[in-house]
Amino acid sequence: MSRRRGTGGRNALGLILIAAALAVLGGLGAMSFMLRAPPTDEETLCRTDAPLGAHTIVLVDATDRFEARHRRKLRAVLAQERGRLGQYDRLTIMRLNVRRPQEPTILFSKCLPRPPEQTNPLFENARMVQQRWEEDFAGALDAAQRSAQSGGPARASPIIAGLRAVAADPDFGAEIPARRLVLMSDMLEHDPAGFSLYVSEANYAVWRSTPSHAAPDFSHIDLRIVPVDRPDHAAQQAVALQEFWPAFFEAAAVETVSIDPTP
Repeated sequence: MSRRRGTGGRNALGLILIAAALAVLGGLGAMSFMLRAPPTDEETLCRTDAPLGAHTIVLVDATDRFEARHRRKLRAVLAQERGRLGQYDRLTIMRLNVRRPQEPTILFSKCLPRPPEQTNPLFENARMVQQRWEEDFAGALDAAQRSAQSGGPARASPIIAGLRAVAADPDFGAEIPARRLVLMSDMLEHDPAGFSLYVSEANYAVWRSTPSHAAPDFSHIDLRIVPVDRPDHAAQQAVALQEFWPAFFEAAAVETVSIDPTP
């Protein structure tokens, strides 16, 4: 009789241990599943199971040569905007395109992945993903720097066309809760065959008087302007920043505007 009770006790203890082990394994499995990264697009690294929460576009006007101080500022601006990103926020770097003013050149457009310390190595190689993002970001910065060192003034500075392209970008739509636009430019719009802020009598009323001219819709967009100083055209720049662009962005219904000090 005592042998039966001993055997039964051992069996019960074994069952309890097995149940405890299964509970632990189940808990670990559930935890691993919870730590699993959400599905992302292979190219952009943006989530495919949830809408985009924030998107920052940096539009660089490198139609005229950047001096060393401008290139340092560009590097600092991109580092600052990269530092503002949260997980899976998107950053896009564009450059004005003189040949196709309505199609700025996209140098980089990706969502920031989760940092490696917050990921599960069972499901993803987070360090490789992070390294890939940083390398692509660095490559975009180098490309922007190279284009900013072009040999002389371009035949045009299609700033307004670039801004319209940003407003029309389907990846920068009004459904995104947080949108931010950073414009680094000398702010001197110039179309040799049309409107130019190098002309003394040019102003917003003159530009708007053309039927095809209308400001884009930038409602609910935070705008940061990073002026590129041009000492030879300081007077035109001052007039543009004080008169033309405030009227333009007011018509565009920009949410907020901030202007960096000149380099």
